[in-house]
Amino acid sequence: MSAHSSFHPEHHHAPRPAPKRLGQVSLLLIAIGVVSLFGGFALGPDQVLRTRGVIVVNLAYFMGVSMGGLVLAAVMHITWARWGRPVKRIAESFVLAMPVFWLVLVAFIVLLGGLEIYEWYTHPETLHGHKSVYLTAPFFSARMIGGIGLMTLFGLLFWRNSVRADVGVAARTVGDTAPAWWGRIAANWQGDEAEAETTWRKNHVISPIIVALYAVIWSMVAFDLVMSLAPHWYANMFGAWYFAACFWLGLIWTGLVTLGCRGWLGIGHLTTPTLFHDLGKLVFAFCVFWTYLFYAQLLPIWYGNMTEEIGFLMVRFALDPWSDLSKVVGAMCFFIPFVTLLSRGVKKMPAAFFGVLTFVAVGIWLDFFLLVMPSIWMHETLPLGPIELGVTAGFLGAFLYVVQRALSSVPAVPFSDRCMFPDPRHVHVHADQAAK
Repeated sequence: MSAHSSFHPEHHHAPRPAPKRLGQVSLLLIAIGVVSLFGGFALGPDQVLRTRGVIVVNLAYFMGVSMGGLVLAAVMHITWARWGRPVKRIAESFVLAMPVFWLVLVAFIVLLGGLEIYEWYTHPETLHGHKSVYLTAPFFSARMIGGIGLMTLFGLLFWRNSVRADVGVAARTVGDTAPAWWGRIAANWQGDEAEAETTWRKNHVISPIIVALYAVIWSMVAFDLVMSLAPHWYANMFGAWYFAACFWLGLIWTGLVTLGCRGWLGIGHLTTPTLFHDLGKLVFAFCVFWTYLFYAQLLPIWYGNMTEEIGFLMVRFALDPWSDLSKVVGAMCFFIPFVTLLSRGVKKMPAAFFGVLTFVAVGIWLDFFLLVMPSIWMHETLPLGPIELGVTAGFLGAFLYVVQRALSSVPAVPFSDRCMFPDPRHVHVHADQAAK
């Protein structure tokens, strides 16, 4: 008997093709992004500056979504989380977008002059002590390209191990219609039960490594990619705040993709109101945790009136055009989701839950925008227009295109995973039995 009463593994062997419209919309968004990118670099120095800035915003955001989904899947594996197994394949598929974003990062550093928006690169003479050693172009490039590349490799290895046990079994069911690359992934097949056990053991080793690397490397990404835009400002908790925000993004986008794609994936009967209630509780919890980490940084800076740190906050909280945006971010990332997700019903109603998740996803993007752009944009107008929205559309299109291609190429649920089935050690006592 399955942990999910309506789960029948044989019904999930054959992958389901994604709707053509989803692929077309994704490609259209990518085209808009490419046109906006070239337009931004062709319209003069100010637009070039804004374009480079919004690339940083979207790299921080969409790499965070990709890694947040991967870490969510790894944590599910470590903790034997049965509640979320129907959406584990969705979460882990996010990592397949990382090679695309990694290439964008390389192009940004090497081809698009991205380092020119960093003060430590254009004016190295302003740095002293350890910062003059740490913030150099070769060292920065090696950390970013090497560190993120390492995380991507471990993520791809996790995904490959995860799908191997499923595609090996599914290949027999779908026969000649199975993709050729399934055979390469399932090469040297040792038998269904042995492969399922091997997959479990391998990912039980890889998952803690991914979580540990995520804490270290994603803290480094926060310090290098975002914080070093203002090289004379620093906050020790900024790295923890950033990787917590990215894990939060992983939860949010797992919910969004599940709600948006569960119909064509054929998992609607597995994604029950109870599952969304559990996911909603986690989204709510990280809303509170994100806010806690924010105030854990804010209060010492504010009350201590730390000269080297207070300026970063004053620009964003007290000066135009950023002060109003900071209020919007606070409402979208904390007050509104906090109030709405207190309701059990909202978490269980697909349309309402989807709306809240979308609202928070946009709010976190605006939060990253507020972190990045004031460090490079010194004009009195808010740099949020067609170029920024177009480039963001391109990143979103790339993410959606990769994810829908991935989910339509492999079984939509990890049906070989032992946590799709009940734990024989669990004892369920019903209220009427307890009364006796």
